[in-house]
Amino acid sequence: MTTPTADPRPPKNWLQQILGQWPLAGVLTGVFVGLVIAVPFGHWRIGCTLIGAAATVGGLLRLMPQQRVGLLAVRSRLIDTILLLGTGVGILVLAWVIPPNR
Repeated sequence: MTTPTADPRPPKNWLQQILGQWPLAGVLTGVFVGLVIAVPFGHWRIGCTLIGAAATVGGLLRLMPQQRVGLLAVRSRLIDTILLLGTGVGILVLAWVIPPNR
C-alpha cells in the first residue's frame, strides 16, 4: 500500500465546499426548469429540450478535472461522459423527432 501524501492546499471551509458543486447544481437546475415547463404548462417539447440540454452539458462538464466536477463524478470519467452525453442527446433527438399534435 502507498502512504497518502499531504495535500499542499489548505482545507476548504463549508461555503467553498458548497460553491464547489456548481456543475451538479447547474445540471439539476436545468432538469428542474425543464420539468417545471413540461409538466404543469404542457410544453413538453421545450421542457424535454431543456432536460436533454442539461444532461448534455453535464456530460461536457464531466470532462473537467476531477477536483472541479465535485459530486457530478460518480464513475470513471469515460463512463460518466458517455452515459450523460448519450442520455442528453437521446432526449434531445426524441423531443424533436416526435411529431407535434395538431
